[in-house]
Amino acid sequence: MVILAVVILVVAGVLVWVNVSAQAAVSASAVLTVYLPATSIQHGSGGAFAQATSGSLVRAGDSVQTDDKGRAAITLPDGTFTRLATGTTIRLDSSHFSRSGSLHDSKLSQQIGRTFTNVQHLVSGATFQVAGKSASATVRGTKFEVYITKDGSMTVKLYEGTVDFHGKNHVHLTAGEQATADPDGNIGAPGPILPDPNDPFGPDLAASNAVTAGTTPGTEQDYIGRPLHDGEQEEFTYSYAGGGLVMASLGYPGSSMKLTVEAPDNSSFSKTGPSPIVQPVNNAPGGIYRIVVSGLSGLGAAGETPFVAVASVEACAGADVDQLGAVHRGYAAGDLASAVQVSGLSNLKLSVNSNSVRGAILTGTGTYDGIGWSGTVVLIPRNGLLDIMAVSATVFGLSVPGQQIVQQIGSAIGQDPSTVNPGFVIDRLFTCNSILMVDGRVGP
Repeated sequence: MVILAVVILVVAGVLVWVNVSAQAAVSASAVLTVYLPATSIQHGSGGAFAQATSGSLVRAGDSVQTDDKGRAAITLPDGTFTRLATGTTIRLDSSHFSRSGSLHDSKLSQQIGRTFTNVQHLVSGATFQVAGKSASATVRGTKFEVYITKDGSMTVKLYEGTVDFHGKNHVHLTAGEQATADPDGNIGAPGPILPDPNDPFGPDLAASNAVTAGTTPGTEQDYIGRPLHDGEQEEFTYSYAGGGLVMASLGYPGSSMKLTVEAPDNSSFSKTGPSPIVQPVNNAPGGIYRIVVSGLSGLGAAGETPFVAVASVEACAGADVDQLGAVHRGYAAGDLASAVQVSGLSNLKLSVNSNSVRGAILTGTGTYDGIGWSGTVVLIPRNGLLDIMAVSATVFGLSVPGQQIVQQIGSAIGQDPSTVNPGFVIDRLFTCNSILMVDGRVGP
């Protein structure tokens, strides 16, 4: 896994042509997660929607649609995600990397339905925008919801950060406020977020917030189960190689549910109560955790959809741990550089850039057969594998297009270098304190 990631940087040193496309921004694709069927994708404009599965790539110009039972999400390489409630349609209009590998700009169009977006902190000058039929919301480092009705009215609820709401007039929202634009783009005055029994995102956000406090950013995994009725249950699994705390939380609209966490050592912890239910496992052993949600009473004929968030505490340090099927790897930049043995390569220096709750940005410099080079790649988990995206490279100080790098490597090694199987299933990949952290499991 590490060698192939670095090879992308190395091969940049032997490229001697410059293409005008090297100056253009590199497009960033999103990864689809299907929580509940059915979710469909339309590739480009004018085509038909086709049923999609988790791990599908959503590129600029693609649309995603959930039916009256579907729940889904798209996640950008920096960890920014947009969740879709039932009956929702969005389009990824554009998304680009900066040459440093960070997210530079993204724009979504929402035709109808409800979305919840968590935008990771953007670097200076970067933008994220959601456009409706009559207005748009521009944000930075923000958690917010957009609800668009059939007539085109657009309501924005802001949970964290700030939002600039633009229509025929402009409204600036701060945390805890909402505002609505009518079908003609007239935005009303902001007010407090109003309770809405049909809004699924309130319980989701509460459960997610409950596990983030005191855990390591990047370890959270979220699950949305099928609607439960009285006496039914749904289960999920979470891999953890041990050494600290595992925290699980259950969010649901009402009624009565039970959350059970079964640890790899066969110990079990259960709680009932109002949403969100929070269940910690202290001194958590390594292995695969089983998270069980049980419907107890009052769930009604339509049932209720549970939302589960699980996070853990991990040391931001080098590691090579396998525990009862759970895998954890920690790579420092120096470890990566010293492990690379490539003929003709010298003066190799690597860095793991910034902290990220999803994916990693690797930057390298060096000399290959006397030619100086530098380059940046972005690593993200997808379908249990590792996707590697070349963002930028320079040779003799001249830019080289990332796509040509990928094509050159593929031709040289006779395989696709953009997807790597590390030998285990990747569940989470993130960075902290300049350490590349990879969590996963052996087997499916």
